Amino acid sequence: MTTIEQLADAEARLTELQLAFVDAADDPNDRRRIATQLRETRDEITRLYELLPA
Repeated sequence: MTTIEQLADAEARLTELQLAFVDAADDPNDRRRIATQLRETRDEITRLYELLPA
């Protein structure tokens, strides 16, 4: 899988996680779990962007 493909996959996961975070508005434990996944996914996206040629 190329960096571009990995980036597209991570960005799609980020969107899904953002929607899940909103859906979990009434469950603090679920929101915490999703927030952790959001941070990890954002970190992955940042790392992948750094791998792209300038």
